[in-house]
Amino acid sequence: MRKVLLSVLVASLVIGAGVYATTAFFSDEETSTGNTFQAGALDLKVDNTCYYNKLADGQPNCPEKRDETGKPVLLTSWAATDLGLEHKFFWFKDVKPGDFGEDTISLHVDNDAWLRLVIDGILNKDNSCTEPEALDDLDGATCEPNGELQQNVLFTMWLDQGVTPGFQGPADLSECDNDWVREFEPEIISEGPIDPEGEIWDLAAFNGAYLKGGHTACFGVAWRVPSDVGNEIQTDSFEGNMTFQVQQHRNNPVPVW
Repeated sequence: MRKVLLSVLVASLVIGAGVYATTAFFSDEETSTGNTFQAGALDLKVDNTCYYNKLADGQPNCPEKRDETGKPVLLTSWAATDLGLEHKFFWFKDVKPGDFGEDTISLHVDNDAWLRLVIDGILNKDNSCTEPEALDDLDGATCEPNGELQQNVLFTMWLDQGVTPGFQGPADLSECDNDWVREFEPEIISEGPIDPEGEIWDLAAFNGAYLKGGHTACFGVAWRVPSDVGNEIQTDSFEGNMTFQVQQHRNNPVPVW
C-alpha cells in the first residue's frame, strides 16, 4: 500500500510540474519616450516705411546715413527686424513750416500678444536764439529756455487695416498702404502735439482684439508743421522715444504692464 501511495504522489508531482511549465499570462507594455516641456517664445519684429513731403507712393525718401563701407548707421525705412540704435522713425534736421510726413509702421509677432505703444523721454530744446526768433518770441527780446517745436508738430495715428476689419494680408490690398480711409480705419491718436510728459496707447484695443501670432498689424503715422507757424521755432528741436511692447495673450485675459 505504501508503494502505491508513493507512486500516486510522484505521479501527481509530475502532472503538477507539467501544468506549471505550460501556463502563460497575457501581458502588454507601452512606452512613451522623450517627454519634454519647452517654453515658447514671444518675439516682436518691427518694420517701417517713411515718406517726407510727399504722399506714400512705394518709394520712401526720408533721410538715411551710411558709413564709407555702405553699412547703415541711420535708417528711416527698413524691413522687419529687432530695433537697434540705427533705427529712427523720425530723423529730420531741417524742418520748416509747411513740412509733412507719413510712416507706415508694421508689427509682427510669433505668438498671440497684447500690444501697446509708449512714448516718453520728450526733450524740447531751444538750442540757439536767432534774431528773427528773438523778435517773434513771446517776451519780445530773448528766446525761451524751452523750444517751441514740440507743440507745433502735429501728429495723427490710425490703424492701417484696410477696408476689412482685422488683418488679412494679401486678401485686402488696402492694408498697410499708408492711405487713411477714415470710414474703415480707426483713428488712434487725434491730430495734435505729443504730450511733453509722454503718452501710452493700448493699440490692440483699436482692433477689438489682441494681435494674433503670425499676423501683421500696420499703423499709419502722419505729422505736419502748420504753415502759419513762424520764426519762434527757428533752430528749436524736440526728440523722444517710441517703444512698442508686447505681452502674451494666452492665460492672460488682461495684460499687466
